[in-house]
Amino acid sequence: MTNTEETQKLQLHPDSVDSILGFSIISDAIHHELRVFWYFTWRDWSTSVVPGMMYTTAALRSLDSLPSSEFVIKSLARSFIYFLLFIYSFDIANQINGVAEDRINKPDRPLSSGLVSLQGAYIRWYITTAVHLVLAAAWNVLPWAGLWVFITVYTSFYGGDKHWTTKNLLFMSTGSLCLLQGAWGLVAPITAREWRWAILLSGMFGIVASVQDLRDVAGDKVAGRHTLPIVTGSNFRWIMAVIICATPAVCWRLEFLRYTHWLVGYCGALLTLSMFYMAYRVVQGDSPKYHHKTYMILTYIYCGCIAVPMLFP
Repeated sequence: MTNTEETQKLQLHPDSVDSILGFSIISDAIHHELRVFWYFTWRDWSTSVVPGMMYTTAALRSLDSLPSSEFVIKSLARSFIYFLLFIYSFDIANQINGVAEDRINKPDRPLSSGLVSLQGAYIRWYITTAVHLVLAAAWNVLPWAGLWVFITVYTSFYGGDKHWTTKNLLFMSTGSLCLLQGAWGLVAPITAREWRWAILLSGMFGIVASVQDLRDVAGDKVAGRHTLPIVTGSNFRWIMAVIICATPAVCWRLEFLRYTHWLVGYCGALLTLSMFYMAYRVVQGDSPKYHHKTYMILTYIYCGCIAVPMLFP
């Protein structure tokens, strides 16, 4: 083939240039990985990336001196990357462990839908976890990342998800503490006041987190789990509704919200009403889709709690 003929062929088929140089292959691979990442994680952004970045913002606002724009941008960028890895590593491990139930409860997930192979999921988990730990060490929050990886491994691979006490009371509360302390530690030293607040929020979150298991009863039975809805049966709804309604009273009693501004009281009232509404939904709901929305309301309340110190440091 002459140079003229080759040039004419490339003009007729411009896409062949991308194929020769590998651009289309790289573009397709990037698009595939972004799609895989989204399908693994999209349900959990309101319990990871969003509250993590909000709490990093709260830490920035707590600083005695006004930080520079460069420091703020760098801190928020680190927080965003950190919590993308935080939730991605967990979701991969969690879904490796839950393929059978996901075929019933969440068939759109990458493993249950066939978008990703089990081998591919393991490779992504090892890489994501390693990068997460390396960055955590570089950004001085390694203890919290290490604890997060430890409880992820225990919950996903060593049976920690089989009983409601370890699945929710232990994992959800400890996981929340890892998130909050990691988000704060990216920017500022962790004070006694911050410790108290984070422990209280994480403890309350772990207690009411069994709400999430209402949507997954069918799949959890297949997986051999003993979640609170399965253990308590028809009594679960009223038990959980009472616990949810009591939670705001405990938080008010323990002075969960610090009154640094007159609007904080109104924020507390709105959060309390939101909890009462969630309790109402727990009693009234009758479908997995409905219960999923109820759990999402809990995650929004969690973000709302974090929004208060973010807005009123």
